[in-house]
Amino acid sequence: MKIAFTGKGGSGKSTLAALFVQHLRTAGHRVLAVDADVNVHLAPLLGVTARTEDALSHPDNARKVRTHLLGTNTLIAGPDHFVATTPPGPGSRLVALDPGDPVLAGHATALDERAHVMHVGTYEPKDIGTGCYHGHLAILENLLSHLDPADDGWVVCDMVAGTDAFANSLHAQFDVIVVVAEPTPESVSVARRYRELAEAAGVLDAVAIVGNKVADRFDREYLERELGAEPIAVLGAQTGLRRARQAGTPPRPEDLDDASALTRIAEHAAVRSLSAVDRDDLMRTLHLRMAGKGWVRAAHGDVSTQLV
Repeated sequence: MKIAFTGKGGSGKSTLAALFVQHLRTAGHRVLAVDADVNVHLAPLLGVTARTEDALSHPDNARKVRTHLLGTNTLIAGPDHFVATTPPGPGSRLVALDPGDPVLAGHATALDERAHVMHVGTYEPKDIGTGCYHGHLAILENLLSHLDPADDGWVVCDMVAGTDAFANSLHAQFDVIVVVAEPTPESVSVARRYRELAEAAGVLDAVAIVGNKVADRFDREYLERELGAEPIAVLGAQTGLRRARQAGTPPRPEDLDDASALTRIAEHAAVRSLSAVDRDDLMRTLHLRMAGKGWVRAAHGDVSTQLV
């Protein structure tokens, strides 16, 4: 299962993603947590130091990962010919949520033998004025499309705030996308726009709303009225969690006043997700769209031939 957490900046998406990772660990699942936010908050919340040299988007690391994913797939001319939407093909290697997998062993930090953390990276001084964060996220898109979580495995991504996932293929890469929404006009506007774009992209069924910092029934009714959808779970002010964070302690499910929201998210994901067929069709469409871009043809040739 691949699940993403997004929402307005400051909505609590990173903290909720970290809590969900810990919930899955407690339940005995294999978990890969991926910090894909330019602000790099998830990794520290899980007790991991996000070093620049370990970032997935570091050129050396991105090339190593793509070289591994390439395998013997002759439809791709080489690791430099991966684009963000390049699909797996005959001879490609898939990444497994196993400590012995070369990608996890070489590019992830182990929390234990069943849980690992990666981070995409952030802007560095050398990047100033030369690009955008979407370029960093391309290696994450490659990883997700070549990843096999297996039956008990979960991939949990903390995404960039807002609707940036629609600038690339990330909106089509997940089984479930959790949009964290506070009962404020600003947060609701982001969540509403996310749902609008998801509907236009054909992934609305994969989007779920989780209300955060919900004080009472009026807050909940406000979210339902403004978003036209009932949240699958809500969390209140969470005084215990705030005290733990103020003490510098990583968030834990037991810090919540009511941790059942985490269970409801997992249960929702188990029964309501984007189907594999729909996801494959979307990714094929997005890849052909990418292949038609002039800059892609100039840099990589005709990548439409990467499709089986």
